[in-house]
Amino acid sequence: MAVSGRARALYQRIADKLRAQITDGTLAPGDRLPTEAEIAADWDTTRSTAVQGLKVLVNEGLIISDRPRGYFVRSRRPMVYRPQGEFRKRPLSPEMDQFLTQMHEEGREASQHIEVKVETPSRHVRERLQLNEGELVVVRRRVRFVDGIPYNTNDSHFPLSLVQNSEIMNPDDIARGANVVLAELGHEQVRALDELHVRMPTPEEADRLQLGPGTPVAVHLCTGFTKDGRPVRAVVNVLPGDRHVITYERSRPQVADALTIRPAAATDLRTVIDLWEHAASWLNERGIDQWQYPPREERIKANIEAGECWIVEADGAPVATITIDEHADPDFWTPSEATDPALYVHRMVVRRDVAGQDLGSAMLDWAGREALRQGKQLLRLDAWRSNDELQRYYSERGFVHVRTVEAADRSSGALFQRAANYSRGGGPELKTELPDSTH
Repeated sequence: MAVSGRARALYQRIADKLRAQITDGTLAPGDRLPTEAEIAADWDTTRSTAVQGLKVLVNEGLIISDRPRGYFVRSRRPMVYRPQGEFRKRPLSPEMDQFLTQMHEEGREASQHIEVKVETPSRHVRERLQLNEGELVVVRRRVRFVDGIPYNTNDSHFPLSLVQNSEIMNPDDIARGANVVLAELGHEQVRALDELHVRMPTPEEADRLQLGPGTPVAVHLCTGFTKDGRPVRAVVNVLPGDRHVITYERSRPQVADALTIRPAAATDLRTVIDLWEHAASWLNERGIDQWQYPPREERIKANIEAGECWIVEADGAPVATITIDEHADPDFWTPSEATDPALYVHRMVVRRDVAGQDLGSAMLDWAGREALRQGKQLLRLDAWRSNDELQRYYSERGFVHVRTVEAADRSSGALFQRAANYSRGGGPELKTELPDSTH
């Protein structure tokens, strides 16, 4: 039996309805809300209850009171805050730093108040900068204003021993940025650790940012490190929730330029099966009937034992597999063709999260080189008859369609071959690694 919670007070329900109208755009920035008397009449309540509900929204920063005109939806123009933009190269005017330049480009009036102090760091800053007890820091404290409103604070802490008597000690804008000054001092930052916390502001933060009651802040803590791992800067940014949109960009990392390919070991059986099932699931989602049957584990195990199954790894993680052998499937290749000096490709799979980087082409080129190493002249394979896209893939990689065979109880049968010395190029380099490291 469900237990219902306590009913919300009427003033809270009034605030809930108006908040929803602001959120969904029914009440747009600058719109005038119903008067206290109108709200009281609509809800059949007292004017004081209506005022109480409106005060909730004032405290949340959603509306403003402009007596005697009434209550209005607060106009917001949030600043887009991009932590990942810190290390990007950017053109700057000689007069403006990154923040001022960004606001200028957005057509907004920006300014900042800067003060510099030498002080004993807080415990959190000391830990992040890995300072000894008693070591001092230089703090550049900034309050940034946009259109006359304090938008955020930015307090950057540097070990005094690194920046003493440098430009960082001056309470002025540094157009090229404090990070550049650090680099000029021999402490270039190459990576940063970002931490984001959301909480209510401290009294000091509320005072510096002129925050109304009920306004939460996001605190962005950033620690910058040099190439040798030394922390040289700790920044505390306080961002009022009603004035910022925090934007991160992410991109999928590319596979390394050089990957390793090695023979699968007995312990890799599950890995090869997982890669195969991963591909089969993806094909099924696209409505392709290829490989929609349980993997033939005994055959895979036999290929592994014979040294015919290979695994491609990126940073030690398996990302692809390919099997190459001398087996000319009698259902597809004639007895005469079976005598040709050829190597056959089977069960080539590339993990979907590394697809689009032409790893398949690199694997086929590698298989061709292996064929040549074994004295073969041809590289052959059979493709699913109904998978036109896959057949085009092989054709675009230099394979010639020999013929299509319809064998009983077999869905494959589109036969392709190309010269073993053919190389399409492209994709990552594959470095062969054998257990005895002789290859």
